[in-house]
Amino acid sequence: MTQYNYGGRDGDPKGEVYETFHDFGIPFEHFDHKPVFSEADNDDVRLNQKAKILKNLFLQNKDASRYYLYTLPIDKRADLNGLRKSIGETRFSFSDEDSLWEKLYIKPGSVSLLNIIGSSHENMTFLVDEEVLNYELIGLHPNDNSATIMFSPLRINTLLTKLGVDYSFV
Repeated sequence: MTQYNYGGRDGDPKGEVYETFHDFGIPFEHFDHKPVFSEADNDDVRLNQKAKILKNLFLQNKDASRYYLYTLPIDKRADLNGLRKSIGETRFSFSDEDSLWEKLYIKPGSVSLLNIIGSSHENMTFLVDEEVLNYELIGLHPNDNSATIMFSPLRINTLLTKLGVDYSFV
């Protein structure tokens, strides 16, 4: 399996995502917009009513030995107790800004499943709510909260497998 790392800290974060999608043959559309920092901001930027916009939570276990990026529909409430039980963790907490930068080379507001591109995914597991697979198109930030990339959720498996990361649908 080929490992890809486009050097997220040094390169063009959006460009790395677009390049990876091209390399993997994953069709997508992208839109630039004003920066989005919250769900409320997202309502102002609704780009494509066909696409389901996703939110992403950066979590860590009790002793910060394992990190999780959890992706789910923007309007779904995260059941963190159910999630931690389903993957065998005793406790979750939201990770801090320093850990976010260290693991994903990203600042708050730009967290997304696509942060795997150009990041260090050591001690990381990517968790995707299986409901995401029910949509025709999904929208995520391409490592930059001033853009959204839209693609078929059926391509998530291809993307994560080719990037060689630990992931599961929950």
